[in-house]
Amino acid sequence: MAEDAASRTEDPTPRRREEARADGRVPQSAEITAATVLLAALVATWRSGDAAVGSLREAMRRSLGAVARLDLTPAALGDILHRMLQDVATVVVPILAATALAGLAATVAQIGFQVSGKRLLPDAGKISPARGLQRIFSTKGLFDLAKAIVKIALIGWLAWKLVGAAEDRIIALSGAAPREILALAGREIARLVAWATAVLVVLAAADYAWQRRQHEQSLRMSKSEVKDEARQAEGDPKIKGRLKRAYQEIVKARSVAEVATADVVITNPIHLAVALKYLPGRMGAPKVVAKGAEGMAQRIKDAARAHGVPIMERRSLARALFRTVPIGGEIPATLYRAVAEILAYVYGLRQRRVAGGGGG
Repeated sequence: MAEDAASRTEDPTPRRREEARADGRVPQSAEITAATVLLAALVATWRSGDAAVGSLREAMRRSLGAVARLDLTPAALGDILHRMLQDVATVVVPILAATALAGLAATVAQIGFQVSGKRLLPDAGKISPARGLQRIFSTKGLFDLAKAIVKIALIGWLAWKLVGAAEDRIIALSGAAPREILALAGREIARLVAWATAVLVVLAAADYAWQRRQHEQSLRMSKSEVKDEARQAEGDPKIKGRLKRAYQEIVKARSVAEVATADVVITNPIHLAVALKYLPGRMGAPKVVAKGAEGMAQRIKDAARAHGVPIMERRSLARALFRTVPIGGEIPATLYRAVAEILAYVYGLRQRRVAGGGGG
């Protein structure tokens, strides 16, 4: 494992990051979410504290008054309980909604909005005792254990210090009214929760930094992995070869079909065949609509014979056209004269045929 980690010296590629994200492996700190939820609950309780206490006090007074009635029936008791639940829900639901939204916002802020179904799939490794022990005694497991110990120790120390600071005020309340006792208890609890939240925020920031560092290290790649990924991105040579051959066959089939519209096919005469087409006023120069060598040349000539396209043997011209002009391209100016002579001959031949047919 140490050798494997030492070989991972390269930064992760964008594809590696995307695959990890698709698998649900993203840097995330549960401490960030917990601290955010606690902070949201503290703020929501502070903002609605007086109103909430007043609402609960009024609900308690109303409920006790209703219970004290002599004509209390099971139906009336049910109504009282239902009304009490409504009063409690009025106070609690806004706080719960605030904490739920805060937790969702903290999660989305860390990983973005993402739904990964792979995390929901059954995994036997999650219930394997061996894998469980490995996770417990891994670097992450030991870090989580140390983090929990530090968190408990800090919060315990804070509670001890705050209670010690309020010791005199607590002793002085021995003869105070219940309302004063509750008020002091509420203030001290709020102070304790505020300090605990501050501690959790600091721990959460440190934890998130550590989680990101561990995540980046887990994604690092070896040089061979980077090369393999680049090779895969370029494509399998065998598949690329098959695709290229398939494309060539498609081009050849289209070229053979275009022979039917050609004016003439020029050959050398066995190995090469080039089909030319010219539309005066619509083309700047004659175009090569099909060309081929060996078997393809024979297919072009067969198609020309089938559609009555003249075939003319011009060895040097056929070689020049085959080498220099792509399919669909116009012939170069250096070949204008040679091609013009052939087209003039073909057009004259075509006119004589038409005239001969008309005379018959």
